[in-house]
Amino acid sequence: MLSTEKIRANSFVVSVHRGHIGISGCVQKHHPNVPGYHYPTRIYDADYLGIKVKPKKKKFDSSKDFDLDKFEADMGWKSSKVIFEPTEELMQIRKEVNPLDEIMKKSVITPDFEKLHVVPPYELSKHRLEVRKQREKRKMGTGAGWFNMRAPKITPEIRHDLEVLRMRSALDPKHFYKKNDMKALPKHFHIGKVVDSPIDFYSSRLTKKERKKTIVDELMADAEFTKYNKRKYKEIIEEKKKTHYKAHKHAKRLKGKRK
Repeated sequence: MLSTEKIRANSFVVSVHRGHIGISGCVQKHHPNVPGYHYPTRIYDADYLGIKVKPKKKKFDSSKDFDLDKFEADMGWKSSKVIFEPTEELMQIRKEVNPLDEIMKKSVITPDFEKLHVVPPYELSKHRLEVRKQREKRKMGTGAGWFNMRAPKITPEIRHDLEVLRMRSALDPKHFYKKNDMKALPKHFHIGKVVDSPIDFYSSRLTKKERKKTIVDELMADAEFTKYNKRKYKEIIEEKKKTHYKAHKHAKRLKGKRK
């Protein structure tokens, strides 16, 4: 067999070149401008020769369709570049440059946002801002006119002392005290300590046993106050007995009249 042979069969030409077989011929399709001319076509027997034929890509005729491979390449999804992880220094620079944290500080949405019954407004009016500032000032203190008194933490001992001071008119019957300005306990107050004079160190100084921590302890240790308190307590009980006795007698009389 020759290295290259051509065999004409009908309208096709079969060529053999170094063991490869190729078939070329003409299809029954005419050229519109040239008479008697046929388009040449190459035909391969891929299954017989063991050749892998690559499928042709579809061409998109419509303007709405797009090339998916081109889109992925433009987006960088098919890039062969190695992506390096950012270092700690780069992460720190990003945090400093990123204004997200500064924006979130002004955000109305907080972790307890779902528990709120009403959504708070994003911008407050001038009147609302002034009221809020005044409330914050009151929490901080009473102002320069009252020596910037702050609201201390009220313990049970301090509460008892404040209640005793409110009822000071009942402590000493011979002394007149002004009526209280408010019904509730005060929020802003200071507790001071009486410093004894060095002149009266031996004459009018209290010993450690006589000195008490609270006003209630001092009143309980005062003998005159205990006597007065017991006497007033007896008087109150006797008055209650008389009122109950009178009411009992009156109820008996009404019961007798009904019969």
